[in-house]
Amino acid sequence: TSRDYWDLWVAKLDRCGNIEWQRAWGGSGYESARDIEQTADGGYIVLGETNSTDGGVVAGYGGTKDIWLLKLDATGNLQWQKRYGGSGLDIGNHLQILDDGSFLIAASSSSNNGDITGNHGTGGYTDGVILRINASGGMVWSKCFGGTKNEELLDFEIINNRIYLSGYANSTDGDIPPSQKNYAVWLLAIDLNGNKIYSKVYGGAQNDVAYAMSLATDGSLTLAGYTTSNDGDVSGAKGSQDYWVVNIGTNGTLNWQKVLGGTDAEYANALLTDTDGGYLIGGISYSNDGDVTGALGEGDYWVVKLDATGNMLWTENRGGTTNDHLRFMVYNPLQDEYYLGGDSDSYDGDFIDGQGETDFAVLKFKRPMRDTTDSLVCTLANFVSPLDTLLDACGYDSVYLSYRPVLLTSPFELLKKRDTIFAGESITLPSAGNGTISWDPNPSLSCTTCPNPIATPTVTTVYRANNSLALDCSVSDQFTVVVLNEAVVHIPTAFTPNGDGKNDFFGPIGKVPEGYSMQVYNRNGELVFKSQTLYDRWDGVFRGKPQPVGVFIYYVKYLDLQNKMHQEKGTLVLIR
Repeated sequence: TSRDYWDLWVAKLDRCGNIEWQRAWGGSGYESARDIEQTADGGYIVLGETNSTDGGVVAGYGGTKDIWLLKLDATGNLQWQKRYGGSGLDIGNHLQILDDGSFLIAASSSSNNGDITGNHGTGGYTDGVILRINASGGMVWSKCFGGTKNEELLDFEIINNRIYLSGYANSTDGDIPPSQKNYAVWLLAIDLNGNKIYSKVYGGAQNDVAYAMSLATDGSLTLAGYTTSNDGDVSGAKGSQDYWVVNIGTNGTLNWQKVLGGTDAEYANALLTDTDGGYLIGGISYSNDGDVTGALGEGDYWVVKLDATGNMLWTENRGGTTNDHLRFMVYNPLQDEYYLGGDSDSYDGDFIDGQGETDFAVLKFKRPMRDTTDSLVCTLANFVSPLDTLLDACGYDSVYLSYRPVLLTSPFELLKKRDTIFAGESITLPSAGNGTISWDPNPSLSCTTCPNPIATPTVTTVYRANNSLALDCSVSDQFTVVVLNEAVVHIPTAFTPNGDGKNDFFGPIGKVPEGYSMQVYNRNGELVFKSQTLYDRWDGVFRGKPQPVGVFIYYVKYLDLQNKMHQEKGTLVLIR
């Protein structure tokens, strides 16, 4: 039930976008959600903001707005809530769960009392703030960083016991280098206790802001936001305001930058490191020229695909004829699916089911972003072949067929479906049943009409056995012979990192190829391990903590002896 103004709203969707449950919390003031993460118990931790003092909202210091943290169970029931801040404006922007179950929050604050101390700003200006909260919601520490003007921390990544935070800075004193002019992209590095390691700014003479950060596959940091500059660190401006993507080493060195957009305004809110080492950048576009093609309305969801060095590969506009603002992107590695979320004023285009003045709008897509059709074909003797087309992954249809049952007194089935040999070896293909049998393909077979021919393939081959039976019926089965040579890599499907010296590490087995890389992700899409050499294998540990039993996803790339690139993707099971 909605209260008097804006409430914080959480909705759980299934893979087809249907609401499984939804909850709202708030009082007579303003509440909204800023971030959410799933906790180890299957529940959720929600980062929000509030200025209410009624309606079940926990009491706080009573500032303009306070940081609001809510712990939910797996079905959305509130377990506890906490409020942090002082007498000023306190806004939480990004949340991560640490290995010990505690939380880190990147925020901004104009307070200098209550939970926030050491603020550098004066006269209502904000500092960038990071808060460490224990698993029960208790404050561990908070640290302020900034100068006498406005700073805000919007996102962060944790690498090798360092926290790298990004946002924007407007000061030229305090923790902010004096070189920048207006608003600049700000990168702050601190240790796990909140001690500053370095503070750097990037941009030009105008305004530059980083809204999102992602860890690159080479260990560097990639930031995305917007720029109105075309000097200093910024080059290639397209219009009044453009996407700005920068790649920075963990030492703060700017590696490369890319400006994307048209003659009107664009700004990026979301960034994902893709499975191929490239990037997906999402945000809002008001242009229909330059890098932007196929605009649908006043403002569109705009997604840009870059390779690992910032070269643009493709773009996509989504939305309706009015304003559609993309706010976040999520990748599901188990299904290789991407989710785009934001708000929409449209009632047409991609959002024909709009309900009110402004709705929460979610899109799901698989790479590449295009309309696809999956077809199922069934062929019967003396019947018209029906074609059943599934319009999307969540749709369904039915096909009704008349049939005449025939008793097959001589069933046919291959005794095995698959086997593996090394190059130069032979194998006897197994079968069962009787009738007239024919095998194909013909090359490398000792006989094509006998039940058990000898196969000597030079490459992996699928052999098909056709068995002709009575009543003009026939059945078939197939057998795969996998041919291994020194350029082939075998990837196990399970490992047991229990320290017994047997199968303690996960990684491909084979001769070392060129151009090798491997990445392993957990069920939440987190990169838990990466390697550039075949001998560097995963021991089942992530961030110093042994991972629980479960299914993980791997991506492996390598060059074979013919200099051909191979890409392998699959799942592995960690067993203890």
